[in-house]
Amino acid sequence: MERIFQKSLKRKSINLNGQWNITFDSENKGGEKDFQRGENLSNDVSYVPSCWNMQFNKFDYFGVVWYSRKFTTMTDSNSRLIFHAVSGLAIVYLDGKELGRHYGSYNKFFFDIPNLSAGEHILVVKVDNTVNDEDTLPLRFVDWFVWGGIYRGVELEQFDNISIENIYIDTKWSNYKVAEVIVKTRIKNWSNKDADDIFNVDVNSVTKASQKITIEAGSVQDISFTLKDLMPVLWDPENPRLYQFHINCSNDDLYERTGFRKLETKKDKMLINGKEIFIKGVNRHNDHPELGYAINAPLIYRDMQIIKELGANAIRGSHYPNDPIVMDYCDQMGLLFWEELAFWNHPAESLAKPLLHQRALQMTREMIDRDYNHPSIIIWSIQNESKSSSPEGLELFSEIAVEMKRLDKSRLISFASACSKNDICFDLVDVVCWNMYPGWYDDEKMTDDLDTKFESKLKDARNWLIEHKQDKPFMITEFGAAAILGETSFEPGRRWTENYQQKLLEKSIKAMLDSKVVQGFYIWQFCDGRTALPGKVSINRPKCFNNKGIVNEYRKPKMAYFAVKELMHKIPTYR
Repeated sequence: MERIFQKSLKRKSINLNGQWNITFDSENKGGEKDFQRGENLSNDVSYVPSCWNMQFNKFDYFGVVWYSRKFTTMTDSNSRLIFHAVSGLAIVYLDGKELGRHYGSYNKFFFDIPNLSAGEHILVVKVDNTVNDEDTLPLRFVDWFVWGGIYRGVELEQFDNISIENIYIDTKWSNYKVAEVIVKTRIKNWSNKDADDIFNVDVNSVTKASQKITIEAGSVQDISFTLKDLMPVLWDPENPRLYQFHINCSNDDLYERTGFRKLETKKDKMLINGKEIFIKGVNRHNDHPELGYAINAPLIYRDMQIIKELGANAIRGSHYPNDPIVMDYCDQMGLLFWEELAFWNHPAESLAKPLLHQRALQMTREMIDRDYNHPSIIIWSIQNESKSSSPEGLELFSEIAVEMKRLDKSRLISFASACSKNDICFDLVDVVCWNMYPGWYDDEKMTDDLDTKFESKLKDARNWLIEHKQDKPFMITEFGAAAILGETSFEPGRRWTENYQQKLLEKSIKAMLDSKVVQGFYIWQFCDGRTALPGKVSINRPKCFNNKGIVNEYRKPKMAYFAVKELMHKIPTYR
C-alpha cells in the first residue's frame, strides 16, 4: 500500500512485492558475472519492501546488492514499472537489458515499457547505497542511518492505449474563499493512432466537468478543467476537510485527495486562511529500529497518534522526503508538514559539485511532483545545516529556491540554518529558521537561568534579522537534549538523564513563548533514531542512536513527553 486510499479502479496492476533473490556484491563485480541477466546469482532471499540491513549479519553493509525475481504477464500490454523508493542508486534490468537508472533514496520513479510481451520475465535491480564526502544526498558524514534496499513497494501497471498520468489541483482565491479550482492532468497515448475519449472530473463522486479530447498518436498532452462552483470548506489544522478528486475515461482512471487552504506571510506572521498560526511541532525521522526506512502504515499511523496526543500541530520531515503515507495521515489529522531535501551539513566544497546540483534539482522536482496535492505540506525546505554562509551555498540554494517557486507558488520556502548571523541565504526564503541548542551544544551545561538567557538570544536574533531586512516569520527548527530512557538522577544538571531533558525542554519552550519573537518551534526530536555507526563517520552516540527523542526508538515515552504535552495543550494553534 503506497497511499491510504485506492488510487485507481480500472487500472491493472501486478504487485511485485514479496520474496526476491538477493546477492551481496561487496567488490562490485556482478556485471562481469552477468548478474544483470539473472545468471550466477545467490539463492539467498529477501522480502520486498524491506531494508537489507535486517538480513542476518548484514546490519552494517554499505555498497552494492543485486535483487532479482521473475514475474509473468498474461497478455501483451503497455506497461509501467514503478519503484516507490530504492535507497541510493538503482539500475534496473528487464530480461537482461537496462531499462534505466535512478539516483535518490526517497522518491518514486518508473520506467515505461511499450508493448511488453506476454510470458515470463526476469527483473534485476542493482542497488548501491554508497555515500561519499562530495556529491551524494546525504553525505557520508550524517546523523541518521543510511539504510539500504528496495524499501517501498514495486508494481507493474498495465494500460490499453490511453493512460491518465497524474493530477494537479490548483486554486484561485477571492480573499479567503475559493473562486476557482483548476484541475490539471497529463494524458498519454501509447498507440500509433490518434485516440478520442471523454474525460470526466468527479469531486466526492459528483461529476463536475467533462471534455471530449483527441490525443495525438504517441503523444503526451496536458489538459485542464476549471471548476467554478465547488465552494469547498477550507482545510485547517482544527478542521482538516478533504475532497476526493477522480479523473476517468473509458479504460483508465486516477484518484487524488486534497484540501483547500491559503498560505501567506505578512511581515513576521504566518497565516493560514487569513489567521495567524503558531507552529508547535516535532522533528521526526521516518524509520524504525527493526524496519529502517521500510516502516509500515500501522506504525506510521501510531506515530501520528502519539504526536497528536502530545498536542503538537506540526511535523518536520527530517531530513528527506518522507513516505507519502505520512502526509496522507497528516492531511486527515490536521498536522502541518515541513518537507525537506536530503541535505545535512554539506560543506562549501561539496555544494560546488555539478553532480550535486543535478541530483538536488532532480530530488526537488520529484518531491514536489509526488506530493503536490497534500494540503498538510506548508513548507518546502531547501536544506538542513549546510554551508549557507558560503557563495557556493548561495548559488546552489538559489537554484533550488527558484525551481521550488517555479513548480509551486502556493507554498512557503525555508531551510534550517546552523549559520545564524553568518548566513547569506535568508533572502531566498519566506520563513527564517535557526537551529539552536541552549544547554546542550550551545552551552556547556544547563543553568537555572537558561530560559532568560535563551530568551535574550532570541530577541537579539530577531533584532539582527530586522536590521538586515529580514522582517519575516522566525522559527526555531531544532532545540533539545538527549536522554536515555530510564536514566534518572537526583542531580538536576546530569546530562543524558530524563530529568535533564525534561527541564531543558520546559525552559526552552518557556523562553520562546515569553520572547514573543518566534512564530513556532520544532523539538528535536520525536523519537530516538539510529545514527551512523562508529568508524563509518566521526559521530559517536550512546547505542549509536541520536537519543534526543521525547519517546525512545520503540516509542516508549520519556518524562519529557508528558511535560511537553502539558505545555503544548496550553498553546493555541491560532493567535
